[in-house]
Amino acid sequence: MVNITKKSNTLRKAIASATVRVSKQETIDAVVQRKVPKGDVFEFARAAGLFGVKRTSDVIPDCHP
Repeated sequence: MVNITKKSNTLRKAIASATVRVSKQETIDAVVQRKVPKGDVFEFARAAGLFGVKRTSDVIPDCHP
């Protein structure tokens, strides 16, 4: 492994996007109105994004936490 002790911190920004295809208009309406029985889809997506960020160093080679 490469020693990064003396490396200065760098501010980085990542932007992600997704396309979701849904076959029923009622599903889209439920998501937009936040009435999905299992919970708020948008909040779940935000939480999943945070979990993904925390696992970056496990998935990308030579990416240090």
